[in-house]
Amino acid sequence: MDRPETWDSLAQRVVERGRVVLLIGAPDTGKTTLCQFLVRMALEEGLRTAYIDADVGQSVIGPPTTLGMTLLERGELTPYPEPSLLYFIGATSPARHLLPTVAGLRKLLDGSLRRGAEFVVVDTTGLVAGELGFSLKFYKVEALQPTDVVVLEREREVEHILRALRARAKPELHLLLPSPQVIRRDQVQRQSYRLDRFRSYFLEATFREVELSRCVLINPSFPLLGDGGGEERLRGRLIGLIDPEGFALGLGVFLGIKEGRAQLLTPVGRLQDVRALQVGSMAVHGVAHNLSRSETGVS
Repeated sequence: MDRPETWDSLAQRVVERGRVVLLIGAPDTGKTTLCQFLVRMALEEGLRTAYIDADVGQSVIGPPTTLGMTLLERGELTPYPEPSLLYFIGATSPARHLLPTVAGLRKLLDGSLRRGAEFVVVDTTGLVAGELGFSLKFYKVEALQPTDVVVLEREREVEHILRALRARAKPELHLLLPSPQVIRRDQVQRQSYRLDRFRSYFLEATFREVELSRCVLINPSFPLLGDGGGEERLRGRLIGLIDPEGFALGLGVFLGIKEGRAQLLTPVGRLQDVRALQVGSMAVHGVAHNLSRSETGVS
């Protein structure tokens, strides 16, 4: 896609050491493409650049249901960068997970700064409408305290958020029209993208077991599950494999519990650092087609 001239002028204003740039816009306004453009411009300037992807449904950094951060110093930005850090949300929409989304985003920003990021770009979901959209985007700004907020807007659909932000001395606001070359995607295309990303992620998954005596089973929907049984209801649910810092080492699919061990399907090879298994709010069907019941040992 040919970039609009406004992108070049935006990059000249925001690409410098110490800037944190947050992008806001409805679906199909070109946020991700603009984010990647700013990342490339920062890399050309020699800045150690963090690219944070907060779009849990249409993620490009890490699998769907996660927030991802990649830290880049030089070279080309690939279409699907390897994550430096992941934060598990466990759903493909932030609508019912506003607090984890905002908290996780702050953790990723802090993690990128601790690792020496000099410039940070944050992509977001297209949820901007109504009270939910306002709360999510306004409190992302509150939590991240970005130096710049870039708003891609067609017809004042982000005005309710902008009105609140204009009352603040910071951040600096940049209002842009979406590129006319943006390709709109319908719900079927979005679902197909998520499914392809899940299939790609779990392509090399294998059966693994984790001793529950050395890690915690966290289920926000049923917080006492580990003490009171009922594990059957979790079969097929998405699981985040959480490290001691609270970041996700990766994803798994919960198969059951046998003799004190959680049984999972996961592509994560090293499980020694897993300190918690966090249950997501969705089930993932079809990713275990390459493993028979006899191979997994699950009856």
